[in-house]
Order: sequence, then structure tokens, then C-alpha cells
Amino acid sequence: MEKQVHIIPKKVEAGQKYDPKLNSLVLKKAESFNITIKEIEDLKKQKPVPPKLLTELSKENYNLLSETGKWNYTVNVKQYNIDVKKYSEKLKLYNESLKKFDDLNWTWQLVNNGLDPNKITHYAAFKKGIHDRISFPKLLEGGGIAWLEAWHENEKPKGISPFGMYVQAEGAAQIVRAEWTDLRYNTINQGTTVAFGSKVILHIYTAGLYGQEVEVHLADSDIFTPNDKLKIAGEDFFTREVKVHKLKPNDINKKGVSGILTVDNAQVDYAQKIEIEVVLDNAWIKTAGANLQIYAVVKSIKTGIFFKEFSRSCIHVSDEKKSITLDQEPIPATNMPLIVGDVETNVAHFQHCRYDSIKLDGTSVFDSNNIYQRIKTTIDVEVIAGKKKTRFLDFDFQTVECENKPVKHINKELIVLSIPKDYELKIDSSSKAEHKVDKEEKKLIQSESSNKTSTMGMKTTQKESVVSEKGIVTVRQKQIEFDTFYNYDIPQDANAVTTFYKAMKYFWLPNLGADKINNITAIAKSCAFQQNINIAIYPDIKWTLKFGFNVKKEDIEKLNKKGGTFAPLKTFEDNAKEKDEANFRANEKNSDKVNEANIRRKETLDNAEKYFTEKYNLKPKVTEVSPVDKGTSFKQLLEILKRITVSLEEEHYGGDIKNELTEDFVKQLYRQLAPVIILAGRGVGLIDGDYDKKDFSPQEDKNIDGLMDKLKRKTVEYEILYPKLSGVGSWYYEQIDAKQYPTLAGRQGLGVDVILKAAPLLGVSIKWDIFELLCRRHPIAYAVLKAVDALLYLLADDPSAITCEFSVSGQIDTTVDFKYNRLAGFKEIKAKGKTSIKTALEFKINIANTYKTLGYEAILQLGFGAGAEAGIGVTDFYGIDNKGFFAKKELEFEGIKLSFSATGIAQFKKGDSVNLKNKKPLFEIGGSIEGEVTFLNYKFETDKIYLIS
Repeated sequence: MEKQVHIIPKKVEAGQKYDPKLNSLVLKKAESFNITIKEIEDLKKQKPVPPKLLTELSKENYNLLSETGKWNYTVNVKQYNIDVKKYSEKLKLYNESLKKFDDLNWTWQLVNNGLDPNKITHYAAFKKGIHDRISFPKLLEGGGIAWLEAWHENEKPKGISPFGMYVQAEGAAQIVRAEWTDLRYNTINQGTTVAFGSKVILHIYTAGLYGQEVEVHLADSDIFTPNDKLKIAGEDFFTREVKVHKLKPNDINKKGVSGILTVDNAQVDYAQKIEIEVVLDNAWIKTAGANLQIYAVVKSIKTGIFFKEFSRSCIHVSDEKKSITLDQEPIPATNMPLIVGDVETNVAHFQHCRYDSIKLDGTSVFDSNNIYQRIKTTIDVEVIAGKKKTRFLDFDFQTVECENKPVKHINKELIVLSIPKDYELKIDSSSKAEHKVDKEEKKLIQSESSNKTSTMGMKTTQKESVVSEKGIVTVRQKQIEFDTFYNYDIPQDANAVTTFYKAMKYFWLPNLGADKINNITAIAKSCAFQQNINIAIYPDIKWTLKFGFNVKKEDIEKLNKKGGTFAPLKTFEDNAKEKDEANFRANEKNSDKVNEANIRRKETLDNAEKYFTEKYNLKPKVTEVSPVDKGTSFKQLLEILKRITVSLEEEHYGGDIKNELTEDFVKQLYRQLAPVIILAGRGVGLIDGDYDKKDFSPQEDKNIDGLMDKLKRKTVEYEILYPKLSGVGSWYYEQIDAKQYPTLAGRQGLGVDVILKAAPLLGVSIKWDIFELLCRRHPIAYAVLKAVDALLYLLADDPSAITCEFSVSGQIDTTVDFKYNRLAGFKEIKAKGKTSIKTALEFKINIANTYKTLGYEAILQLGFGAGAEAGIGVTDFYGIDNKGFFAKKELEFEGIKLSFSATGIAQFKKGDSVNLKNKKPLFEIGGSIEGEVTFLNYKFETDKIYLIS
């Protein structure tokens, strides 16, 4: 047994952490620590105790006898000599045993992904024999593991615990400095300009980071514009591990952490640093420019924090002729974004009682080799569920029985702690653990429904009853099998109020109550890892809100990306039209009797409409409502209110069940506001003269007042471009992409997708009458123009005119596309704002007249038009992607558009004076022609400019 050597701490001091199972010691910082050898400590317990001296024995006997009143100085000298001899023999054996430890060899070496006993050698800085205090080098601060072991001369090192000792020092992480060199380690001075395509080395000197992984970003330093992040072979950064490197010429006498290590029996100076070979990529010219000042940005993967307090060392890169080409290879080299580290910081890596991965249905949610996941103490597995499905959570345990002291355990790897109320736990024969299960006190949900339309207008696509499911959780030695489903308490019956109330409990998903989420909790136990397992089951409900203002319904549906395919959105005028179709039209679904009644009602309405239209010269009814582009009257704004469209929809069970919940609510709101809108419309109508009774034809209406109005041309007219707004937003739970967010593997987050569009958001149009402006500068021209206006008014029809107009219109359009996950953060944000200005010059001549005689009517029309139009638009794009917040600009010259038109038409009608208006012509000759051509259109856009990253 004395051939075995076990090193242990002599005393665990404040700030130190010791794990006896792995014989692992973690220091707060690089410092000295006390050690001992267990076999020596055991030997010391057997050290012989020397007999008392003869004089002491005599004195003890004298005192003892004096108490009895008798004096006796006699001591058994013979026995005393025997005791001394025995002691001497035992002491000799003890010293000989202790002397056997004088041949101890010691190793104090780095631990990478493992230890090879055949490569362990004596550390020359240690003398042979017994040591009781070891100094941990500052060079190895940061968490990288060192191995301390001792063994006898004629034995071999074992390289495994508990014969040796794992030692780590945490330290304070920091970046000391950064430096650029060529491949021969010659420092590149700040004044040197290096050519693209060169290969250089970036040196990052660190402290307290040995063994830790970092992200190294490269950025171009700009003075007047935001810094550009440079792509590393398509990735955003290098991933590197902090190691120790042999000192190079450029390292000597410079700031950094260094020390001596013995490798292959040779003592060598090392520095704690990162060395990255960087190819100065020609592709950066397109993304960041041809004149770069590149510096490094470093982020700790362990903490997720960027290091700030270190000097920037830039390398000047340019495509200028004066730039120096360094180490350009015949075959273009590429950057290596990811290099897997080999310095181990997790001592559990050497524990054989372990599990290395946890997978949900074959997809990894925990990987001990993943530097982002290995530090987790709680594994969150979140599942989105609708209809019943069985899921599997698998653990790849590496041992069934563990002999590690102080606790020996057999088959106690998985322990289930709690399950939902509507679940049952089944324990497989392979599981030997004690499962003290607590059931949630949650009421089971039961609801039934049918495919109905409620009295409040709520609609559903559900076709079968909702059955309240029950589930099973089965625990095995290496697996948890569990059912996932969701029992919604949203009834689908005739009472829409109840359905609406129940569904709205799921409306604001971020604050979903604990009673709406099912949970299964467990513990996975091994010597290497002990982690809490939290399984949460979330509903698959998805909400979609759609709205529109002064737009067509199909424009809203074009924005709908995540919502279900519901019935087309309806405005309030649509609902009125549906009622007309139900009450005044024949339908194959109706009986013959109902269709007959509908036809009679329709004929009555048509006759009444015809009578009042002819009597009061009413305008024909507009059957199709179109968006209002521009105008100046309040009446048009009132019309736009009728074009507000709102729809709130929910769907669950993978979209099998869908409900529109607020259609009737919005209708009722509109009905409450309708009297106010109608009253306001009538007031405006009175002002506009809409209710004046007209018993005469337009020709008889011409009078001196009309002539004076015709002569009063406005030099400038203003029009508002009415806003057109549309938007769709959806929110729902979604699984996180484990590849993009490894720390969130197995998690879900609330996903939000919103797209808003305003075209325009704001706009105005200004029109000038060129003839009026020019003629007012010249009295004779003005008189001629007014004479023409008067003649056209008196002799021709109202549409007749001679105009030359110049107009300028401008508007602001905007589109916002927002993708977000509350857990993972922004997925994508795009905001586009366009400012456009358009100018147009238009010249028109239109002369028309109507002649009536003997029941016939002749309409003659001649016209000519020509115009030119040009527009320019500036579009600003803003967004967030994986690189950060960016801006982008786009300049678009819409070109010059020339147009022309010509008309020559003659129509002849027959009928009385009342009915001529609606009669079709007997014949028509002539026609019209028009055309346009556009040229010089051009678009220019910038690359993304990153503002915040």
C-alpha cells in the first residue's frame, strides 16, 4: 500500500473549494496552498511514542508513595530498559518507512482534454522528496486545470484521481493589450499600411483567462460614421480559447502575464495570450471600404460581457499602392472562425459517473462539450402543445453503478419530483430511484363545442367536441417519457360572451397564469453533473390582429404572414351588402318561396330607386367602395371612417380550431358612433348644397352666378393626401433555435411578428393654374382667357375647358417589419420610410356639347392632352440583424414620363328629355387614343451602415 501516493490538501483555507470525490481544489486566485500525502499522514499516526525518562518515573513514584505515608524510591530499571529498546526498534522502522518517500517524483503540468500517464514526467523545478506547500502560477489563472501528482522512483505515474490532484485558480479576467505582427512575429507599427490579402497575426494578451473561451470581433474604426463589423469567413467573430504560448521576440519586455513551464524536461518561458492568424479579406472592401483601421473587440463567453479597459491597437489596411503585402500565400487563405479548445476548465470532464447530453426527441438541449451549456445547473425543457403527442427526454448516462466515495449509488440517476394534476406517473423496472412525486392541485378541464355562429357574430371552424385529455409520465433509468397536450377551456357554444371571456384569458401570453402551464420537474444525478430538469408545457394558441384604414381588404391580407386563413376581412359596408344579398336576391340555398319574396322586394326597390333618381337627378349609387386618395372636404374624412376594418382572431390545436372574436364588438361600436357620423355628414351636406331640390336640367341651370364662378379660377389649389394604414400582428409561443442560441436550447419564447404599412402616412398636393398665373401678368391675355372661359360656359357643356396646370405632390410612406422573441431578443426589425416628391405639367383642351331636337340627342366631344411628369424619392431603411442596428439609404429617380391623349367622339341617342340620360346611344363614332413613355429612371442604394453593434 505504501507504494501508492495520494496528494490531498492539508487544510482548505477561506476562499478555496475542495471536492474530495475528484480530489479537486479550486483557488480564488494564484497563491500558495498547503498539501500533504495521505499515506504519510496515516504513517504519522503510527509513529511510536517514546517512554518517559527515568528521572520522571522516579519523581512520579516518589509522589505517589508519599501520599500513602511510605517512602519508596525504587524504580524497575530492567523494565525501563526493555521499553526503551522496543521504542528504538519501532522508531527505526518508522524512519525507514518515512525515508522511502525521499524518492518521490513530482509533476506539475497542464491538463488539456486528458492526461496520458506515459507522458507524465518529473517537474524539474521540484526537488525530489516530500513537499508540504505548492505555489500556483499566475500564468495559469482563469480556470484551466493543472495536475499535481507524486510517485515513487520505481513506479509509474497514474494520471487519474485520486492519486493526483486537480488544481485551478479563478483570478480576475481582463484583457491586458492587443498587438499585430507578421508571420515572423515582427510588430506592425501604427504607421505601416498593409495590403488586402496579407496574412498577419493578432496577439491578445490576457490575465485570469487561461482556459476560457472568448469571441474576438474585428471592427473598422471610423471617425465620422459608425464602426463596421467585419465578417470572418461568413461568421461574425473568431471563437478562441485562451492558452499559454511560448514567448516570441515581440513578447519580451512588454506588458503581459508570463511564467516558466517545464515541457519535455525543458524550462520555457510562456505568456498567457491568444494568437489568431488573420487574413485581411478583400471582401471587406465592399462592406467597409478600401481604407480600414482594424481593431479587436473581445467578449467573454462565460460572462457574456465585452472587455473594455484595454488599449486599442489598430492595423491600417488599404488597397493603395504604398501598402505593404505581407505573407500572401499562392492559394488564397481563409479565416478560421471557430477552433475548438483543448484546455479543460471543468473538472467533471474527468468524472466517469456522468452524462454528456440530454436530447428531446433526438434534438440536443444539453451538451457537456458545448462551452455555452456546460455551466448550466438547471435544464429548462419547454414544449408547445396542442393535440396529444408523446415526447422523449433521453440522458446518455455513462455508468449504472458508481463506486465513488463518499457515496456509492446504483441506478439513482433520474428522480421525478412533480407532475401535473391530470397526469399519472409510471415507474419502469429499470429505475431504482425513490420518486417522491407531488401532484399539482389543478382542476381538470372539460369542455364541449360544435360548429356554430353565435348571436354576437363570433365564428368558429371547430368541427368536433373538445375532449379533456389525461397523460402519463414514465420514468426509466435513462429516459423520461411524457405526453404533451393542452386542454383548452374555450367553449364553442351559442354563448359568445363566454367564449370571448375564456379566450381572452390567453390573450396576453407573456403573463399567462401558472394554472395555464403544465410542469414536470425532475433531478438528474451523477457525480459529474447534478441538474434540475424543468419541463413546461405551453399552449399552442396563436393570436392575430388585423386592421386597415382607407385601404382595400386584400392589401391587409398581403401583410398576413403568421395568422391563419380566416374568412375575408369585412367592413361595415360589406355587412350591409351581405344583408342585401340575403333579403333581395335569389339564392340556391333558399327555398323557392323565399327566393320569390326576395325577387319581389328587389323589384320594388329598383322601381323606387329609379323614380327618385329621375325626379331629383340623384347620382348613381356606388356599389364598390374604393380608398379615398385625396381631398379637401370634411365629408370625405367621414367617408373614410366607414373603411376602418378590424379583426381579432385566435387559433389553436395547430390551427384546426379558429375563432373570430371581435367582429360584432367593432360593429356595435360603429353603430353607437353612426348617429354622430350621420349627423355630421348631414351638416356638411347642407353646407355643400346636397339637399337642394333640382327640378331642372344642367343646361337650364346656367346663370350669371354660375358664369361668375367659372371666371374665378383659383391660381393655387391644395389637397390633402389622406392616410392609408394597414397592419397585421401575430403573437404565439415558439421554440428557440438552439444552433443560433445554444444557451437557450430546449427553451421557448413568446414570438411577435408585426408588420405595419402606411402609404401614405402623410401627404399634400399643390396645383397651380399656369394660364391664370401668366395671364394675370398681361391684361390682354387675361381678357382673352376670360372670354374663352365665358364662351365655353355659355356654349359648351360643363366638362369643356382649356387648362394648363403644374402640380407638386409630396408624401411620406413608412413600413415597419418587426420580428421579436421575448426570450431570445430581436430576430429582425426593419423600418422603411420613404419621402417622395413628384412634379407634373399637364395641358388639356376639351370641348364638348350636347344638341337636342325632336327627341334625339347628339353629343360631340373633341379633346387633346399632353403632360410631363418627374419624381424623386429618398428611402431610409432601419433595422436590426445579427450584427446590430443598421441604416441604409436608397435614392430613386422615377424618371421622366411623357404622356399624350386625343379624343374625337360623336354619340346619338333617342328618347324623351327625362330618359335620355340613362339611354344607350343609337350609334357612336370616333374614339380616343392615349400613351406614355418613361425614360432616365435610376435607383441608387448604399450598403448597410451599422450604427450600434
